[in-house]
Amino acid sequence: MHDMQTDIDEYARGAAARLGPSTFCSITLRYHGELGFVASSDERAKQCDMVEVRAGEGPCVEAMRTLQGVLVPDLHPDPRWPVWRQAALDAGFRSAAALPAVADDVTTVAINLYSDVLDPWAHEPLLAMDAYIQEIAEAIRTRLGS
Repeated sequence: MHDMQTDIDEYARGAAARLGPSTFCSITLRYHGELGFVASSDERAKQCDMVEVRAGEGPCVEAMRTLQGVLVPDLHPDPRWPVWRQAALDAGFRSAAALPAVADDVTTVAINLYSDVLDPWAHEPLLAMDAYIQEIAEAIRTRLGS
């Protein structure tokens, strides 16, 4: 599992690097129904995901539940997930997005994107991140032997 943790840490850092200096990424895993924070490119993103996992609600949790991407272009007026939202605002983030992927029958993964900038992501970068989370899911599937 240690090698998988190292790989996923690198995926989180790689996602942030691909999106630019105002974007921070974290990865959350749901395994047999249990949420767990996995990796982050940034301490602020890590803290937000830890709040999301503890609260059991937020864009990443929603994305894994519905298997659809979730976009939060402006955190300030968005009423969804108040505990996570407040943590993200307190961390200085303005926008967020979450993209899910299925690793196997009992494992779902999602990448959270956080930005200091209001509504920063165009369609193409989000499509690229969707492809990236699919790669991460494949790496997890391979590690788990699914």
